[in-house]
Amino acid sequence: MLNKPQPMSPLTDRLNAMLKRDAVAVVDVRESILSRRLAALPVNSAERAAVESKLANTIQQRNAIAGTIDLIAKKSFEVNRANYYELVTSQRMKLTQHDCYKSVTQHMHEKCFDIQNEYVLNKLWIVANLCQIGLQDFIIKNAVNAVCEPLGRQTFEY
Repeated sequence: MLNKPQPMSPLTDRLNAMLKRDAVAVVDVRESILSRRLAALPVNSAERAAVESKLANTIQQRNAIAGTIDLIAKKSFEVNRANYYELVTSQRMKLTQHDCYKSVTQHMHEKCFDIQNEYVLNKLWIVANLCQIGLQDFIIKNAVNAVCEPLGRQTFEY
């Protein structure tokens, strides 16, 4: 028979409940902070307009990053005509192809955007999956070039 852990104290339980309610994924922190600030500001204030603009810019940047990485995945499969796109973009695989991953992510950092951005970091599992299914790094790098060279290296706020 398993015993449930006993509550430590009503105050501790209340604080833990509040923390769980306020928990936000790392990639959503900036958006959450801006949303909460926006909710607390008066409707027609200049500060509200500035926060709305920052929030819209943050969402636009996230969409640009996601779109770029998605296009890289699609372009990677144009050469092989493989039907792995859904698998690569829907579930995380264990990374064992470290050389491929390192080579491609460094190339993306040079050609596309700073990979230390928290949202970019959160999307790099797709690149890991591309390496994991056996695509050669030069194929993925060619896809990176095809997607990122027309756009130039994008810079995003942190």
